[in-house]
Amino acid sequence: MDGWAEVARVPATARNNSPALGDNPQITSLQFDHTTNLLWCGDSMGYTSSLTPTQTEPASYGHAAPVQLFRYTKFHALANSAPVIQHLNHQRGILSLLNSSICFNSRRGLYHTLIDGKLSTSASSLFKNLTCMTLAYSTSNDLIVGGNSSLLLVDLQKPSVVSKFNHEGDISFINYSSKLLTVGKSSGSLEIFDPLANQSVKSFSGHSGLLSDLDVKGNYVATCGYSVRNRRFGSANASVEYMVDPLVNIYDLRMMRALSPVPFSAGASFVKFHPKLPNIIIVASTTGQIQFVDLFDQLEVHLYQADLVSANPPMGSVSAPPASYLSNLDVSENGEFLCFSDGFPNLHLWSLNASTTPHFVNFPAALDRPDVTALPPSLDPIGIDDNVSLNVIGMPYYKEFLLSNYPTDMVFTKELLKAPQQVSATLLELSQSLPGKFLPYDRQKYGPRYVDNNYEPLKINTRQKHGQKSTKQNLIPKFISERSITSSPGPSTPVQRHAELASPSLLGTPTFLDFNDTDNEIGNSSFHDGNAQNETIFQFKSLVGNRVPSCYTRLEIHYSKFGVDDFDFEYYNQSNGLCAGLENHLDNSYTNSVLQAYRYIPIFYNTVTQSLLKEWLPNSSETIIEESCPQGSSILNELGYLFDMMHNAGSKNVSIANFSLILSESKLAQMHGLINRDDGKSLDAKQLQNLVITFNKFLVESVINDYASQFRVNVQDLTSMHYELEFSTTSGEFLDRKYGNLATLDLVSPPNNVLNKVNILVNQNRFNNSQHMAKKNHTLLTYLEYSLNQFRVLPPSSKTPYPVEVKQSILKLGPVLLINLPFSDQEYSVIKSCKKWLVPEFYTTTGNNKKLGFKPVITLLNQQAQKYELQAYVCEINHSSVSAPGNHNLISYVKIRSPALRKDQWFLFNDFLVMPIPEEEVFNISPSWKKPLVLIYHNVEDPRNQKFSYFEESTFRKLAGLDDSILYRDHFACGVREGFKREYELLTKKEAPQCGSLVAIDAEFVSLRPEIVEVSYTGVRNLIRPTALSLARISAVRGDAGPKNGVPFIDDYIVHTKPIYDYLTTFSGIEPGDLDPQKSTKTLVTLQTAYRRLWLLLNMGCVFVGHGLRSDFRCINLQVPKSQIRDTIEFYYLPDFRRKLSLKFLAYIVLKEAVQTRNHDSIEDANTALRLYEKYMELLAVGEFDTELNRIYSEGQQLRFRVPDL
Repeated sequence: MDGWAEVARVPATARNNSPALGDNPQITSLQFDHTTNLLWCGDSMGYTSSLTPTQTEPASYGHAAPVQLFRYTKFHALANSAPVIQHLNHQRGILSLLNSSICFNSRRGLYHTLIDGKLSTSASSLFKNLTCMTLAYSTSNDLIVGGNSSLLLVDLQKPSVVSKFNHEGDISFINYSSKLLTVGKSSGSLEIFDPLANQSVKSFSGHSGLLSDLDVKGNYVATCGYSVRNRRFGSANASVEYMVDPLVNIYDLRMMRALSPVPFSAGASFVKFHPKLPNIIIVASTTGQIQFVDLFDQLEVHLYQADLVSANPPMGSVSAPPASYLSNLDVSENGEFLCFSDGFPNLHLWSLNASTTPHFVNFPAALDRPDVTALPPSLDPIGIDDNVSLNVIGMPYYKEFLLSNYPTDMVFTKELLKAPQQVSATLLELSQSLPGKFLPYDRQKYGPRYVDNNYEPLKINTRQKHGQKSTKQNLIPKFISERSITSSPGPSTPVQRHAELASPSLLGTPTFLDFNDTDNEIGNSSFHDGNAQNETIFQFKSLVGNRVPSCYTRLEIHYSKFGVDDFDFEYYNQSNGLCAGLENHLDNSYTNSVLQAYRYIPIFYNTVTQSLLKEWLPNSSETIIEESCPQGSSILNELGYLFDMMHNAGSKNVSIANFSLILSESKLAQMHGLINRDDGKSLDAKQLQNLVITFNKFLVESVINDYASQFRVNVQDLTSMHYELEFSTTSGEFLDRKYGNLATLDLVSPPNNVLNKVNILVNQNRFNNSQHMAKKNHTLLTYLEYSLNQFRVLPPSSKTPYPVEVKQSILKLGPVLLINLPFSDQEYSVIKSCKKWLVPEFYTTTGNNKKLGFKPVITLLNQQAQKYELQAYVCEINHSSVSAPGNHNLISYVKIRSPALRKDQWFLFNDFLVMPIPEEEVFNISPSWKKPLVLIYHNVEDPRNQKFSYFEESTFRKLAGLDDSILYRDHFACGVREGFKREYELLTKKEAPQCGSLVAIDAEFVSLRPEIVEVSYTGVRNLIRPTALSLARISAVRGDAGPKNGVPFIDDYIVHTKPIYDYLTTFSGIEPGDLDPQKSTKTLVTLQTAYRRLWLLLNMGCVFVGHGLRSDFRCINLQVPKSQIRDTIEFYYLPDFRRKLSLKFLAYIVLKEAVQTRNHDSIEDANTALRLYEKYMELLAVGEFDTELNRIYSEGQQLRFRVPDL
């Protein structure tokens, strides 16, 4: 703190030339602005002025002063001459406190609001003898004002609403720390006040006399003041005398106790914390002594003396100039300036460094400057009828060519305006691979020549000339809100949905189709054969050449003004409630196809979901902060929750938000480059292929490693391939034998001599010799044999000075065989040329040497064979050149047992599009745009692969190994917080949830990312992606009848360590710092802790009561059956009005109660929803609900569905 010095001294309030003390109004308030380069000053005559350090002109003697202050604004707060007591910064201006009123002005001095006792009759007696004010803990619109007789809360948006705290007043200073108010009383004591509880928490007797200053920084409070001088003997009737205390009192709000005071022998009258160095306090006396003290090393002291002598002594005076006193100390926001005043009155500005850039804040906002009106040039007027040449006016100076200087070679005629036909990118790549060769044109692959393709507009609502919907329109359903009022929000059958879409090709199409049934007319309809005139999204055969069919297209979610809930996901799901689709508008959505494939592998599903029965909830500071895992979860846990939700969802869409979040936080995933945030738009085909294969390996290994680290259970045999390595010399001498295993297999293409070179399509002479080629019927088994049973020769090394032969043999396959295809384009061309390369099944046999072999069929005599069937595979779809980024997507084919057909049925999963697909299409990999990436075979004879173990409500609580203890205990993140208040009562074992137990819940969210909106030149807004919401608080209330009805048992705040874009405080009640594990005093838990509690309640069969539960469950990623939801927003709804009512309005109309009067509180909202549901059941029982609902909407129309201001 060395180097402080005075850099400027200006007369702040002088209005005449007399420098004598008392001739000018005295400075009564000083305040640095927190957003702009302004210094606010208030005087005893009621004027507020601001000064800015903008340096405009050099000082005298040819050099510039270090800092010069210039006046920016000056205005009178009120017509009277009441002194300005205090200034307070606000984001929209400056607040000035007077004795009986508060003035709110912009920084330019324009009037905003005047708050006084005339606003309401109830406040007339409260706005008297005001002394201090501060912005409240909740939002920047709540102002707390203290006075001699009251402590008030004023809403700056509604100044007429004034609330009074339960406090007797007698306040001199007020400030805030975290969620508590620090109140300095006139008697010299310090009081800690909780505005939520509306009561005093702690009181300290700091000074026996008066309080002269108070400041707060973090959890520390500093005060200074006066003490009463002891009366001498015989002077009992003398007046009370005060003396300045030579100590600065320090208090710790965390421990609620006083710390060692800081000595200041000159008498402390002012104290401030340094804004950037919280361990430094600045203490000053009225005599001008300023001292910088380190709280943790009080021997480190820096002392300064202010010059309080008048710079302009009175004329004719021969005596020494009079000295004044120091008052109104303040420090700038960046900690580089401090200011104070004296009694002349002058304003003193000090700086840490004289050459410092004159900024009071690090990044000041721009100040509004007065507009300078340009004078029009004096030109002779020209009459409208005057014949004057235009060049007499002249042209302004310009550097660019004028528009009239248009080159002749840029003028196009009508014949030259035809756009040339685009050459296929695939054809260009093929020509580059064979330079100097003439290539035959493939009409079936590239379409007819010299035909320009019709342009497809980007807008989906375009119409064709005859008023029919275009092909593009047939691929996208209407928004739910665009349907007729009488139609249901989500049509349950394709007939209803497609009748609304006027799509004739889908009328009467059943959900499950037996494509092998030749008598099925619908199975052979135009919906599937590709001959329909109108293409639909479910078309799986190409209508034109080698064009990618519609069902493989890259899907996008469209948003209306009602958000994602208005999008008809059910239109895309043709599984009759069997399969769930996954949304693709989130980060890492490329994983959808892999996740959907693994979901329907019984042994994999059962292994992952069974891990949820055990509890693994890390909540230490090391996990949350150091390891950057605030969710307290793992890939195994989130995959288990996701699989269970996909089962519960039926045919509804599911979000992978929680899984994507834990994947993005994984350091191993980051190291492997598995994080993708742009929907794959920056990836070409090869990059997307490598990404999916790498993720497949990562997923399987994560499940194995998480099981081992969390539960000490080895599940490596789930997908392991056990192999043997035999080492020998080139002469056949045995050296060593080692064993190992692989979780996944990267398939290797056999060399040319294995494939009989005639199959290599990349041969340059293939066009000349194609008639002599004799193709061999190679299949996947040829590649498996070569990949798993290899022979290599290792060159000599330092350990083995001779060549070593290594022979790899496969010994055993696990119940699931995972095969990756990291092939090049040439390798894909080879397998596409083979008929039936992808086999639906194969057998493994064990020979006499205990080595495995692969056979397409076996005889009945071989009893040791194991049958493996293709259960699913992931495929890449290329819509254009493989080198073009963003033109590729992923799909998966999965074989699922169809209850309708009572046999296995193949389904196509394209994110949220789910449809049955014929087996012929599944095994046809010949199209150039289709590339299999991951194959999943499973052992059908293994009993673990034959049945799914789903959680059932009736038996869930009785499952062996179920750990539900988290419902009956606290599990705070980073340990228990000091001073936290438990506003809930935990469940007991006697209150264990049962099937049908009522639980009222409410959730609050914060925004992690803003919405992305596209605005056209006409002003039409198109929502590209909504804001990303994250769970911030969840509360649950007992709903069953009894003495504890309405008592909360869960109130969890979710810890967040990453930046939060918007706390949505007005709607959520969450404030900055509430979710920070290092600052919050709330009951913080990890996301998995809160989610597991809800997941347990769901599977135990609890019935959830709430308001707007659909959106809450969607953001939480919880799939709850309709039978377990009691949503009051749906009960109190008339479809004819097409308007749903808010909880606040329903509470006002139905319950005659005022809720959400300040910020939202999830416990209050859950209780309100519970009482609304009880009222609904009561009215329904007596048959009066319909009458009551009509009354609610009738009164709502009169009130515009808003609660009037009370």
